[in-house]
Amino acid sequence: MEYREALEYLYGLINYEKARVPYTDLKLERMREFMERLGNPQKTIPTVLVAGTKGKGSTSYMLHRLFGAFGLRCGLFSKPHLLTFRERIRIDDRLISPKELARLVDRVRPIVEAMERESPWGQPTYFEVAVGLALLYFLEKDVDVAVVEVGLGGRLDATNVTEPQVTVITPVSFDHMEVLGNTLEQIAWEKAGILRSNIPLVLAPQRKEARRVILREAEEKEVPVFEVTEECHADITFRGFQGSRFRFHVQGWGEGEIMLPLLGDHQVENFLAALLVVKLFGLPCEVSRLQEVTGTFRWPGRVDVLSLSPLRVFDVAHNRASFEVLLATLRDYLDVKKAVCLLGFLEGKDCAGIAEVLRTFPGYCIFTEPFHPKALPVEVASSFFSSLGVPIELVPDPYRARERAESVARTLGLPLLVAGSFYLARLFKEALRFEEILEEEVELC
Repeated sequence: MEYREALEYLYGLINYEKARVPYTDLKLERMREFMERLGNPQKTIPTVLVAGTKGKGSTSYMLHRLFGAFGLRCGLFSKPHLLTFRERIRIDDRLISPKELARLVDRVRPIVEAMERESPWGQPTYFEVAVGLALLYFLEKDVDVAVVEVGLGGRLDATNVTEPQVTVITPVSFDHMEVLGNTLEQIAWEKAGILRSNIPLVLAPQRKEARRVILREAEEKEVPVFEVTEECHADITFRGFQGSRFRFHVQGWGEGEIMLPLLGDHQVENFLAALLVVKLFGLPCEVSRLQEVTGTFRWPGRVDVLSLSPLRVFDVAHNRASFEVLLATLRDYLDVKKAVCLLGFLEGKDCAGIAEVLRTFPGYCIFTEPFHPKALPVEVASSFFSSLGVPIELVPDPYRARERAESVARTLGLPLLVAGSFYLARLFKEALRFEEILEEEVELC
């Protein structure tokens, strides 16, 4: 199988027209059967399973890099991707190669097709196949540990077939309410579905409603809990476009000073959660190693400064909580209090809540439609922002919208902020500085 054919096959597993099966009816039996047919690779890979609403991708990435700094061969499964499916599967910060991905897809395709014919649960989904490919790859390459980012929720997510040595729950907030529930308690309960009896949980700072539910579930399952707010401390001494400098202390492990190039106080919290996992794995606190590896951190799309003059920032924020964090970071790290905003959303996003957060921030708003079949029409997205009192323009074509937004930003002398969806990344594929990304990959995404 050629690489392009493999990509087309994977994306062909996505059925946007098919109605979503109610989440309460989804079971893990199909994923378990899929894993069984693959030889149950998840049973032999030491795993860290990372759930949450905000910061799970960044935490997973940082943990992946930290494990590598201590000499462990580490696999990372993350989602969604910005420009290429290969971003989802990497080892030692190297994306799976086109050749390896094509080979693995060729291997699993007969199994997927057999399940479509024979299994009572039907054909595995796109996401389930992606998880299976990652676990197969990690097994073949004999990784020492795999960091696996949960997809949707936790309890019924395909990644929950893994057998983690440590679980992590990053901050829980409102997202995917149509699936996970309309209250923070319901969403937290779904996230807590990754907990395992006697397997330690690293718990990032939480709102009290979410924390209460997660701790209750942990107590019922006899899960030892290590809370970042109790086990770790950081004193930030510098914030700027280069990142943050801070002194950290992890109880019973060590302390030191770090320069973190990822922008935002929330990234410091994510880093502390990753350090706590490293401690639980019995690795030593060697500050020189930490300093060396953090200097090379690069996680595109997270308060990503595409250029300084003019200032252009791209962020994948797509819910109210992530926009709150984004605006705080722009203020504290880049001294940005107003900008031209290029926004695009998918269906189901809390545009009303996001509009409330952005009430006083935009100097001008341009709405476009992300590169996705479920892009929210600009007329619908902009309707939630009608009370902002700022000029609004609708430009459905993303490339024309980018040109218009950059023109308006120059005219007004304001920074440009692009946010609302992962699927706007293609607009800035050059500035995002991915290495070895084939043009055909971007076009197929």
